[in-house]
Amino acid sequence: MFTTLTLSDGRALEYAELGAPSGQPVLFFHGTPATGGQAAVVADAASAQGLRLVAPTRPGYGDSTVSRPGLAATAADTLELVDQLGLGRFALMGSSGGGPFALATAAAAPDRVSAIWVHASPGSYAEVKPDVLGDDDRRALDLAADGDVEEAMRVMDALGDADLGELRGLSEEEFSQAMSRMAPPGESWLDRHPALKQAFQADFRRAITTSAGMSRDNLSWLRDWDVDLEAVLTPVRLVYGDNDRMAELGHAEWLQARLSRSDLHVVPGSHGDVVFGAAADSFAAI
Repeated sequence: MFTTLTLSDGRALEYAELGAPSGQPVLFFHGTPATGGQAAVVADAASAQGLRLVAPTRPGYGDSTVSRPGLAATAADTLELVDQLGLGRFALMGSSGGGPFALATAAAAPDRVSAIWVHASPGSYAEVKPDVLGDDDRRALDLAADGDVEEAMRVMDALGDADLGELRGLSEEEFSQAMSRMAPPGESWLDRHPALKQAFQADFRRAITTSAGMSRDNLSWLRDWDVDLEAVLTPVRLVYGDNDRMAELGHAEWLQARLSRSDLHVVPGSHGDVVFGAAADSFAAI
């Protein structure tokens, strides 16, 4: 499923290609934590519309070399990928934690993006839900703002290890049971699609081998975004759930206030219903 290429600075960038190989390209930005393999959960829906999914694995996850946090840096990596693949224009889909990176790519190359779909993605948590940031989160964000990125990553890694370290080394059955216990109440989309649940959990296990990717994601969008959302010129469809406890509507409203060409589409259900279940309708629209 995965291919790894070398970026201009020598780093490795992993990506997955799924869906229809000769179809219109859609760049799929995976959630947090995950790798490009998460695209397998929505690949059949893309194939049904004749779409080609190209899913880069962000730095720190899978075989992609970890790098300094930042939305803009990830956008630059993504554009190197599409250039190496010979893609001209493409659509973007940001899933959960991948949404900010999709928007950053749109801001960096507005003339190449044909459509943008953001599914249940965060805005700046420091502005939308500051109460979810603990003391260590704030310390890490302050360190990054002051330029001490290495120490900021160390603090974030410790938080990630505390939250997810107990999942490492579990058997497949034990891991599945632990994931079920961690899911918010009402989160049932994957349970209703057991084969896709297995693909999701296999990718999640791979993504949390270390905390580096999640730490980098969090430092990229929890507070200070390094992209100007006014530079996003392509219309953006914001898709959010009416009962999503992981990406409340406040995040959509924060994004909509900063995106001059955006509309909000609220669907019934929780996080999985939006990031995975609503993908078929988005692919059909693309």
